[in-house]
Amino acid sequence: MIKNQVFTGECIDYTYDGMGVVRYDNFPFFVKDMIVGEKGQIIITKLLKDYGYGKLLKLEETSPQRVTPTCPVSRQCGGCQLQHMSADEQARFKQNTFRNALKRIGGLDCEVREILRAEKPFGYRNKVQLPVRQGKNGELITGFYRVNSHDIIPVEHCYLQSEAANDLINRIKDIISEHDVSKYIRHIVIKEFEATGETMVVLVTNALRVPLVEDIGRLIGRENRVKSVIQNINDEDTNVVLGKRERVLYGSDHVRDSLDGLLFEIACHSFYQVNSRQTSVLYNTAIKMADLNGNDTVMDLYCGVGTIGLFASRYVKKVLGVEIVESAIINARRNAEINGITNAEFVCGDVEKTIEGNREHIDVIFVDPPRKGCSRKTIDSIVRIAPERLVYVSCNPATLARDLKILGEEGYEVKAVQPVDMFPQTHHVETVCLLSKLSEAKHRISVQVDMDELDLTAAESKATYEEIQEWVKEEYGFHVTHLNIAQVKRKHGIIERENYYKAKSPDSKQPGCPEEKV
Repeated sequence: MIKNQVFTGECIDYTYDGMGVVRYDNFPFFVKDMIVGEKGQIIITKLLKDYGYGKLLKLEETSPQRVTPTCPVSRQCGGCQLQHMSADEQARFKQNTFRNALKRIGGLDCEVREILRAEKPFGYRNKVQLPVRQGKNGELITGFYRVNSHDIIPVEHCYLQSEAANDLINRIKDIISEHDVSKYIRHIVIKEFEATGETMVVLVTNALRVPLVEDIGRLIGRENRVKSVIQNINDEDTNVVLGKRERVLYGSDHVRDSLDGLLFEIACHSFYQVNSRQTSVLYNTAIKMADLNGNDTVMDLYCGVGTIGLFASRYVKKVLGVEIVESAIINARRNAEINGITNAEFVCGDVEKTIEGNREHIDVIFVDPPRKGCSRKTIDSIVRIAPERLVYVSCNPATLARDLKILGEEGYEVKAVQPVDMFPQTHHVETVCLLSKLSEAKHRISVQVDMDELDLTAAESKATYEEIQEWVKEEYGFHVTHLNIAQVKRKHGIIERENYYKAKSPDSKQPGCPEEKV
């Protein structure tokens, strides 16, 4: 096999990110935009030691699960990987991806429930994050990165965003271009919430001093629904989008969303789920799994603006939330206040240190870590607290499977696994797992052995009185009573059960066992 060689192959499986797996001479190739069961002509684009990459040139057999992508640049853009799949195929892919990760990485063969699908497969994102570049003629270009590159695919209309967000982005681009400050802008970030009608615009700049930036902020603030315009300063050579410094150009330093009757304030740096509708589904699933009884004390790790903890507060005695981002904790405390919730406390600090410093009894822990999962220190700290139930929310099947394996070794058993489709059209999947702590009696390794391979246990080595009677009869031909057996055992120091065949009083007379029987 050589690069640029063309072959015909059939897609037999998927990679974790939705690429088709095609074998040629028993050598695996990963091919974008193929569906299991399809056959096509493929050109080899890259060869590595154990696998290669190919590009689909022509489909020869098409799957009934194939649909026409809504977005014209979905194949080039790295934002959506699954627009060519039907909703049924996307669901099957995500469930199998998660199930395979659990088995391959975690060694777990547990039941994975049917994925909870999203009612709104397009226009669901409440957060837009667009890199900005200057074109050859100085024009402003926004879009999304091509897969595995820093090339920007220009996108005028993203179908995962709302119409209002797309219109606002185009208006912001016009304002930035009119003020000739394109070279200062690194990213445009928009957070918009349908339930409250509030929108935040964040201009990520490469310098603090940007010409006319206050005027730009006021102009953007005049746009419909915009309640906040923030300048975020990121002058470091890094892939991280947001810098550590920011200032308000217009309006407030936060916006609000409403979930399940609760209001949440969200700041520029605050983590918040990108699909508000499915967030309610996700958190209510987590609460139901936890089986809260009204008297529980729960801990919410990586709590962000307090979403899971505040959802849970209505069903527990106390909530303790932990988060290292200070602005998020400020939001979480404020969210508890505006919702009239008095049984929730939020602490800003390192998760491991906060867990170690906790002296309260914790019944349930909710943990919703970043994609890298929990550190070993965090897991060890959770194990030391030893909550009866642990609800793990994850957006990364691989790190979740790794952590579940470790938790299993530490005495926690997976009781339920529920995927939730938070990100339709992409390969990402959110999952809720319930783990319960095994009692000491159940904290064991299961093995299977044949009984004839075992030595007799101490209990099994002690013959019963009936067995002794049968043996004596068979060997010597005469009968002995239970009293005879008790007397002989006593004579030779063999311990009997308490009060077994003892005299009723010190003066009682019992017939002795004849010497020939002894």
